[in-house]
Amino acid sequence: LASAAALAINNARMADSLVEQERMRKELELAREIQLDLLPDDSDTTNFPVQGMNVPALEVSGDFYDFFKRDDGLIYFNLADVSGKGMNAAMLMAKASSLLHHLAKSIDDPGELLARVNDEICETVSHGMFITIVSGFINTDTCTIQFANAGHQPPLFHHKSGEFEEIEAESPPIGVLPNTEFPVSTIELDGGSVYLFTDGVTESVGQDKQLLDVDGLIKLIEEKSEVTASKRLEDIVAKISHPSIDQRDDITLMVIECCLK
Repeated sequence: LASAAALAINNARMADSLVEQERMRKELELAREIQLDLLPDDSDTTNFPVQGMNVPALEVSGDFYDFFKRDDGLIYFNLADVSGKGMNAAMLMAKASSLLHHLAKSIDDPGELLARVNDEICETVSHGMFITIVSGFINTDTCTIQFANAGHQPPLFHHKSGEFEEIEAESPPIGVLPNTEFPVSTIELDGGSVYLFTDGVTESVGQDKQLLDVDGLIKLIEEKSEVTASKRLEDIVAKISHPSIDQRDDITLMVIECCLK
């Protein structure tokens, strides 16, 4: 009797565990769907100056990006990486993304925009979490970009001449210190391209077991320089998120080409 009872109890526990696992799987799927809804609709952006891609390492991502055209013609963009992984990072991502999208419709200065969001995030952030981000506006009339970098990977400016330039961050991530100022940088595209990316790109490991790093990313960009921006991103991501490679971190990549009027 004891043996039969033990077997029945064990089976019941296993059934409960399977039910709980299925519930968590469905919740993660729902969270991922919500995150995808927060990303820009790039289904019809063939001739748009901005292209982006996001490949999560887990069911939900701590990376995010956004871009949209305002009523006055300015194009807003951002690319960011939330510290940590899992649901905590996903929830902070959703809050920051929503705040930025809303405020960017009425604020023209990238530094002021990040300062406003930073103060809001600092009031509620916990567990030492923070967000690194590049956020700015594209003026399609002058083909210039104004942006602020809060502790993020340096944007990579591919000049028309073929040279590459890294533009370093000048302020800490958002969510660290309230009342922080975020200096604004300006780039004249003049036929060049600007690449934004998270550390999931440069810290990815290829089939040769070597880190990609910035030099490796530059080589991939040079190899694909003749194809369209969207195809270029697809090819680069395919190289660093191959099924045979264990993806360690979220991969997010954005390119801003010379503006199209």
